[in-house]
Amino acid sequence: MSRSIRAVWSLVVLTTVVSLSACGSEDPGTQGPVLPAVTLRAATVGAPFEHVLTASGGKAPLTYSVGALPPGFSFYGDTGRLVGPATEAGEWTLTVGVRDAKGAQQTRSYSLKAWPVPAVATVSPLPDATAGSAYTFTFTATGGAPPLTWSQAGGALPSGLTLSGDGALTGTPQGPALYEFTLRVEDANGVRAESVLRLPLRTPNGDLPDGGPVTDAGTDGGTQPDGGTTDAGPVVSVPLKVGNWNIEWFGDTTPGNGPDNEPLQLANATAVIADAGPDVMGVAEIIDVAQFNALKAGLPGYDGFLANDSVRVGGEYYYYGAAQQKVGVLFKTDAVQVLGANVVLASCSSDFAGRPPLRVDLRVTRGATQVDLTVMVLHMKAFADADAYSRRQSASECLKSYLDTNLPTQKVMVLGDWNDDVDRSIYASQTSPFQNLVADPARYKFLTQPLSEANVSSTVSNSQFIDHQLVTNELVPYHVANSTVVLKPAISSYRSTTSDHYPIFSRFDFGTLVQARSVKVTAPNGGETLSAGSTFAITWTSSNVSQVNVQYSLDGTVWRDVATNVAAASGRYTWTVPSESSTTARVRVADATRADVADLSDGAFTMTRPTQQVFINEYLAQPVNGPAGTPDYDQQFVELYNAGAGSVDLSGWELHDAKSFSGADAARHTFEQGTVLPAGKGYVVYSGFTALPPGATYATVSNGGQGLRFDRGINQNGAGDSVYLVRADGTVQDSHSYASPPMDVFQGWSFNRKPDRSATGSWGLCYDLASYIATPGRRADGSAF
Repeated sequence: MSRSIRAVWSLVVLTTVVSLSACGSEDPGTQGPVLPAVTLRAATVGAPFEHVLTASGGKAPLTYSVGALPPGFSFYGDTGRLVGPATEAGEWTLTVGVRDAKGAQQTRSYSLKAWPVPAVATVSPLPDATAGSAYTFTFTATGGAPPLTWSQAGGALPSGLTLSGDGALTGTPQGPALYEFTLRVEDANGVRAESVLRLPLRTPNGDLPDGGPVTDAGTDGGTQPDGGTTDAGPVVSVPLKVGNWNIEWFGDTTPGNGPDNEPLQLANATAVIADAGPDVMGVAEIIDVAQFNALKAGLPGYDGFLANDSVRVGGEYYYYGAAQQKVGVLFKTDAVQVLGANVVLASCSSDFAGRPPLRVDLRVTRGATQVDLTVMVLHMKAFADADAYSRRQSASECLKSYLDTNLPTQKVMVLGDWNDDVDRSIYASQTSPFQNLVADPARYKFLTQPLSEANVSSTVSNSQFIDHQLVTNELVPYHVANSTVVLKPAISSYRSTTSDHYPIFSRFDFGTLVQARSVKVTAPNGGETLSAGSTFAITWTSSNVSQVNVQYSLDGTVWRDVATNVAAASGRYTWTVPSESSTTARVRVADATRADVADLSDGAFTMTRPTQQVFINEYLAQPVNGPAGTPDYDQQFVELYNAGAGSVDLSGWELHDAKSFSGADAARHTFEQGTVLPAGKGYVVYSGFTALPPGATYATVSNGGQGLRFDRGINQNGAGDSVYLVRADGTVQDSHSYASPPMDVFQGWSFNRKPDRSATGSWGLCYDLASYIATPGRRADGSAF
């Protein structure tokens, strides 16, 4: 080859190499995929979250993977999409991987923080302000992804004060009065929290326009000091005053049972109530009906009744003895209307010493404003011994269960002689028997607890505080701060002439917040059938409400958002019906700033979807006794059945009870990757390891860390429970609820589909079918799947 030919050939080869190199640089398959170097934004528990981690380079298609996910999050391997919301606050490191079609891969770590839901930490009332003087106060909050933004969502602030977005209230206020306003804090993810606060604005001489500091009237009529007699703060003019009083053995002529001079006791009791002027008064330890009627007659403008009233209460069955201590209620007829009254918790009567509580539903009217509330009057078991303590503790469990279940969003006040204290029991310094209520401040508050903690007494001869007032969280914003007092009447020899207990009073100011505020659901309102994927117009009417939150429930227990902060004036929201099934569904519409201003469907409606291939076929909520004679909760189980023609991949599906489904706990069980249920087979998840049959193929143990934890039901003072089968995408595949599971400790009766293995079957008990005992992993007749 000549030198010139070699030169030409070399040029051709070089050109070819350069050309090939240029083509290679444009081919994404020659470099592996690279995940983006980004910082994930912070999440907030319950708030929507989505971030797509799209890799660059690599040979398509790309597949993504991730290690452990934070609670509540999902990850999609085809797109690298990370989806919330977070169900638990914390900080996590996510290890994400990507792999291309040629096998090239990369991993990268990402940090993710989930903030708790924000909450206003400032409590009411705010420090007093003085008209004409500079005022500065900075609000505080807990939780929430920063930055937090503050605003006024309702009510009124004094003229001259300005609230900035960073939570500073500043200025020179004018117009002395007691101001009430709704404070809102919103985090970076749009999650809001609100609190109703009060700000006392005084005149320069320290007074409020409608009243000033007062002291508790009267002197101690007893023989021992009680630890204090003065009211800790100002009492202002308010529209509602509520009291309770144990009028010791009222009307009993038996020597030694309370004051012996019955006419004098009647005169004194009449004078005390007339002077105090409560709008509503709960009374206890009333013996003689005629004496009670005489008390009413001596109080012009009042009416009332006792728990044994056969016409207004129908409680004569529970309060049948003429000498029995009875509870009752007095009320002003010009302000209070009785909507209904009945004796409740009769099943717990023994724990209440044979005195089940009286429930009275009231409507308080002030001008054009009406407020509905429920008053319950009780008289707990007396004495400082082990049996009495245990019965008070059981009665408190019954009471809380009743309130949780029957009055979850109502304004409720529980008054009376509780016969024990809330900070420490009168029995051997034990924990208070009412600790279950004390430990749930989100829903309940003892208005009398500060008095107890200040060593004030509610009785003449003892140091403990045993006469209490409990309110639900819906009433707390209306309670006038420092208005709960013990009245110690100026009556000579009070203990021997009137009672060994002092009356307790609290004031409430509903102000303008409830004036004409109302929400009423008009559709769905019961009886409708809504198909999955269809649209339905949820409608409502409202008055003086700005925005509403719309929710739905499959069982009336666990509620999920449909939409939040919808303009109330629109009166409608077009809902795309989710792919869920229920015959007990309801919709609730609530004021976005006041959860107690709400309404739900008057009746249940039905949600339908195509027949499901996999469904809950059987479950055991109440276990049989184990060898030691105690319930063996490991035996609780949920059995799924695949009625389809092909296998179903259960990877990522979850089992829940009502508590975990609401987000308060993690799922009771999450099916591991690769869990497949063949056609015609059943799969059982047991609560604990001891129940898992040796060698079982389609069975496993709950991996949620706490077992299945089904509630034992109202037959054990519970609220019942629900079981949910939830798909990996978060939609409910199947569910069932119960109030009381059967309690036979020898059989272990389960809930079962009727007919067995039918997705459209109704629910019955196993003894309604072929078997009298639970049949996990088998047909109802005991044969193999």
